[in-house]
Amino acid sequence: MATSLASQLQAIRSIALTDSAPQKRPFTHPSILFDPKEAADKSTESIYTIAAQGLEVLISTDERFRNYKNSLFSPKSKELDRGLKTEDENKQLNSLINPYLRLISGYFNLPAALQTLEYLIRVYKIHEHNVEDLILCSLPYHDTHAFVRVVQILKIRNRIWEFLKGVKDSGATLPRMVVVQQCLRDGGELLKSLCDYASPSKNPSRNVIGFCTAVVVEVLGVRVDEDIVKIIHPFVNSGLQPDKKDLSDHKASSLMIVCLLGHKTTLAPSLLNGLIRSVAGIARACEEAKDLHWFRLSLIALINLVQSQSFLTRQISRCC
Repeated sequence: MATSLASQLQAIRSIALTDSAPQKRPFTHPSILFDPKEAADKSTESIYTIAAQGLEVLISTDERFRNYKNSLFSPKSKELDRGLKTEDENKQLNSLINPYLRLISGYFNLPAALQTLEYLIRVYKIHEHNVEDLILCSLPYHDTHAFVRVVQILKIRNRIWEFLKGVKDSGATLPRMVVVQQCLRDGGELLKSLCDYASPSKNPSRNVIGFCTAVVVEVLGVRVDEDIVKIIHPFVNSGLQPDKKDLSDHKASSLMIVCLLGHKTTLAPSLLNGLIRSVAGIARACEEAKDLHWFRLSLIALINLVQSQSFLTRQISRCC
């Protein structure tokens, strides 16, 4: 009995000693600012201080960043542990994190942006829980060292992004042509992700729209088929809405792609008629608004589309 009691007391004493012992810091820590070993020596408090400074710089650049000062970057957030959150609580966090990543995509090349991302990596573990959005917000900067640092800490589980493992292993920047080749190789999954991320409903940055447009143009330069047209059509069509304001980048992108499509392939009558109506609607709205610049561009796109399709139709008729 005494022996049993002594054993129990010893077990309790061991647990108490374990709980009271200071926890060892990890030898390395995922980071885009520091060497992994150096990052492990940085406390959450010090990372927070760096992020808070970066956030102030971003707020001075774009007032929209202020919305996150008392949420993602509140002092209380330093105590957050996503591993202890429920699925619903993590979804709620994602509803804050993913819009922030979309906003930061326009400023990813600024040191201040990377400072705030460092905190999101440390506390919110976005390199594990928000992998796709982190990739998409940084992909327009594929040829930078910062993008490489992001890829190297990612926990890639989705096969869409497996092509980035070359960057992860080599540390080399990613040529855009590799992205284009992957869009042509994977059945359209990557291209669809890019077009969805750049759609106006997601409030994409100019950089995201520009990158998506460049990839689409290069894809169409290699191959145009029904599947590709179906994937890019929603992205193109969403930029041809005359009642939508503040979409100049998207509008320019859509007009460019429409012209290219018209020259590259014979479009189905329903698709062609829809594009003609949309571009004509843009031209009409610009004329009424006396916006000569966009009226001229949309009119040129409309003429190019009609002429190129008429030419292609005649060529096909002659061949038949």
